[in-house]
Amino acid sequence: MGSSTSSNTTVLFKKEDNFGYRIPALLHIPDTDVLLAISEKRLGPHDENADTLMLRKGTYNKSSKNFEWDDVTCIESARLKDHRSMNPCPVYDKETGKIFLFFIAVYEDMTEQYQISSGRNVTRLCFVTSMDEGKSWSPLNDLTGCQIRQYIKNWATFAVGPGHGIQLRSGRLIIPAYAYIKKSNSQSHAFTFYSDDHGEIWRVGDFLSKEECGECQIVAMNQGNESEIVYCNARSMKHMKHGEHQYRVQAFSTDGGGTFTDGCQVKKLVEPPKGCHGSIIHFPASKLSQVNVYPAIKKHNFQQEKDASKLTEDFEIILFSHTTSMESRRDLGIYLGTYQGHPLTWTDPWIICPGPSAYSELAFIEVPGIEIPLVACLFECGSTSESEQISFTVSRVDEIIQNILEIKPHDNSFSQERDQLCFCTFF
Repeated sequence: MGSSTSSNTTVLFKKEDNFGYRIPALLHIPDTDVLLAISEKRLGPHDENADTLMLRKGTYNKSSKNFEWDDVTCIESARLKDHRSMNPCPVYDKETGKIFLFFIAVYEDMTEQYQISSGRNVTRLCFVTSMDEGKSWSPLNDLTGCQIRQYIKNWATFAVGPGHGIQLRSGRLIIPAYAYIKKSNSQSHAFTFYSDDHGEIWRVGDFLSKEECGECQIVAMNQGNESEIVYCNARSMKHMKHGEHQYRVQAFSTDGGGTFTDGCQVKKLVEPPKGCHGSIIHFPASKLSQVNVYPAIKKHNFQQEKDASKLTEDFEIILFSHTTSMESRRDLGIYLGTYQGHPLTWTDPWIICPGPSAYSELAFIEVPGIEIPLVACLFECGSTSESEQISFTVSRVDEIIQNILEIKPHDNSFSQERDQLCFCTFF
C-alpha cells in the first residue's frame, strides 16, 4: 500500500482538557467556494458524552490551493432539551438552495446498548435548515412523533449517517440511516429516509436484508437512460467468531433508495474488529476527460470489465475512505471503484493517514473558476489515539486517482480472499 502525509492537512477540531470532538461531516455548497465542516462536541470519551453540533465554514483560496476556515461555532438551534445531539448528516437541495442538517437527539445519558437490550427507544429524528450557506439556522424540527411514528415503534434505537446525504436527479433527498429492530436478537440494518417534496414529508425505506449492517453512506450512479442506481456501503455489524474477519457490506437499489438488493460482504474492503464508519462519493468519469489521469483510469476500468461489448467511453467512479487494518482502527486510506453495469471493482487503498484513525468523510468539490475538481477528506486521527483531533485535507481529484493507481497490489496471506468480488442480484 502506498501512503502519504499531505502538506495540506489542517486540524479543524482538536481535543481540549474538558472536551473533544468526534463524528465528522462535510457539505460543499454547489457553485460556490464554500465548504461546511460539522462535528459533535463531546464532554467525555464515550457516545453518551456527546453534547452539541459544532460548525466551521471554509472558503477556498485559489492562491494557497486550500480552504481558509472561520472559527468553531455551535449550531445552537440543533439541540433538544435534555437530549444530546449526535450523528450530523447534511444534504443540500439544489432546487431550493436549502441545507438540511439531520441528526439524532438522544435522551440524557441513555446509551445505545441500554436501548437495544431494553427495547426502549429514547432517540428522536431531528433536523435544522439553512438558506444562507450555514450562517443562520432554523428552529429544530422533530419528526419522531408524527412522520415516522409508525416505524419507530418497532425499533429499539436508530441513527442517521453519519456524514452526508444525497439528492437524486429527480429531486429526491435521501438520508442514510440504520436501526436496531426489536425482538430480532438486536440485529441492525441500514435503510434510508427520503423526501420527494423538498423536505415537507419524509418516508422510510426498507431495511437491507441478509447481512447485519449499521452506519452507512450512499451514492447514485447514472445508468445512461435517465435512471440511477443507488449504491449503499455500510459498516458490518455481524458478530464474528474468534479468528474471523469483518468486511464492508454493500447493496444496490433501482427505485431511488426505497428498497435494496440483499446486502453482501465486499472482501476487498476490510473492517477492523467491531467495524468502523467509512465514506463514499461518486462522479462520472467525464469529469476527468480533460485532465491527464483520464486515460489511465479508463484503461483501469476497461481491464476490470469482462464483457468488452458493454464498454462505453463514460463510466462511474467511486472513492471510498476507511481504515485499512484488520487489527485495529488505523491507517486511513482511499479506495477507488469503477462501475459500468455490474460488478463494482475496487483497487487497493492509498493510505492518507498512517497510524491511529477512525471515522472519515469525503466531499467532491467543483469550485467555480477551477478546471479540475477537488476531493476533501475530514477524518479522526491522532498520534496515540484516533480521537485526538479531526483533521482536513484537500487535493485535486487527478492527484488522488494517480496516487491510487500507482499502488502495487498488496501481497499478504489474505490477498486471495480479499480479491474476491461481491456479486449481488438485481431486481
